[in-house]
Amino acid sequence: MYTISKIYVTTKELIHYKLMMRCVMNTKACEYIVAIAEKKNLSAAAASLGISQPTLSSFLSNTERNLKQTLFTRQKKEFVPTPAGQIYLEACREIIQVKNRTYQSMLSLSSQYTDRFTVGVTPHRGSTVFSKAFAQFYRRYPNIYIDIKEGYLVSLLQALDNHETDLVLGSVTKEDMITYNVMQNSIDELYLCVPDFHPLASLASPAAEPKDQINVERVQDTPFVMWGPDTTNRKVVLGRLSEVGMKPTIVYESNNVLLIDQMIQGGVGVGFLPDAYCRPNQHRVYFSLNPPLTCAIGTIYRKNERLTRPQRYFAYLIAKAQMFSVNPWGVDFNELTMELVKEFEEEDGWTPDN
Repeated sequence: MYTISKIYVTTKELIHYKLMMRCVMNTKACEYIVAIAEKKNLSAAAASLGISQPTLSSFLSNTERNLKQTLFTRQKKEFVPTPAGQIYLEACREIIQVKNRTYQSMLSLSSQYTDRFTVGVTPHRGSTVFSKAFAQFYRRYPNIYIDIKEGYLVSLLQALDNHETDLVLGSVTKEDMITYNVMQNSIDELYLCVPDFHPLASLASPAAEPKDQINVERVQDTPFVMWGPDTTNRKVVLGRLSEVGMKPTIVYESNNVLLIDQMIQGGVGVGFLPDAYCRPNQHRVYFSLNPPLTCAIGTIYRKNERLTRPQRYFAYLIAKAQMFSVNPWGVDFNELTMELVKEFEEEDGWTPDN
């Protein structure tokens, strides 16, 4: 008998373990396996990883085929590791830990960086302003390293709760603004999109702006193309539908805005898209809901926690970058954001008014 991470295995299992170790040296693959084990569901795991469910399903099938082992079984609709899967899972966790320890050790040997913090970035709204802020931040703080954690809001907020990230950039719901500190920078509107051959399309005016208003009950019996379960957009849309007593028939869901767009254009169903993706003459028309369906965009951090000055400066730069982004709703700074502006505006030479 041999011991591997407190799991006792036979010689035969040890051979399998060594074979598995050669297969899991790709740390991304390790993260996939750990996500499946923790979420117990392929859709939820894929959402937390920022990939599609078919991609993760294909990865698992290929991995099991290469290993000639079944790693997970379905029990009451949950993915549960088999004995071989448990060994593989422990190996994956060890490799991730080794990678992280190695990364930290190598970083500590370098005199370039004296401090670091982690920023969670959502694919759409968060990433659009991150690059603008990063370049200016690095010029001022060249010795501070910013770790980037990519994902959708639900998983990033969970990471924030677990102190795995310090800041999160993205859109939030009203409930999130109660649970966390949010330095709000702007408001984004979600528009109801229908294909140009849909019966409602005739109600839209030819002009691209302003968009005609409509009550969401008009699509009561229409199939929906919906955002994935890990996104703010889904929470906001389902919240509004619930307010009017609607239970949508969801025929397709995805975290990928381009896929959602294509499905709407193809007539699969109606859906909601952020303003940035509502371009004219794209075989679909748009309506603003009455009242408008909106969400706040900003920098999120934990309640009762004081950010370091470099972290506050980075959040200030995010607000500044949002100021110059294209958004018909314009900038909408809340009190927390205005405190940042007052702190840095004099030394930076910028205010929201100039």
